[in-house]
Amino acid sequence: MRALGELEYRPRAPVPAEAFADSELRQQWIREKGLAVFSLWSAAHPTLEIDLFVTEPFDFDAVYSRAPRVPLQKTQATVIALEDLIALKKQVGRPRDLEDVTALESLREAEGQSD
Repeated sequence: MRALGELEYRPRAPVPAEAFADSELRQQWIREKGLAVFSLWSAAHPTLEIDLFVTEPFDFDAVYSRAPRVPLQKTQATVIALEDLIALKKQVGRPRDLEDVTALESLREAEGQSD
């Protein structure tokens, strides 16, 4: 959270970023508000919102083992596999995520991938 704070990211919710570290508080947000992700935004980076899951919604080891590594100029990035991303967004189920599912499925079809 400190690193994100240094990049000027702030919670969308009216709570301090440090509150995310409190597991009991996260459980309360899930129960009382139906919270699935803790969203952060930055005026310095307006096109990149960051969502942090309040609980781990998948088997991390399994998803990580399928994650492609993408070469960048000086390093590589590990990104979630398309099928795992689609499943994750369906699970979260917010209207924006469901819009993303439609777009991702279209991308998958354009690339010739199947279920």
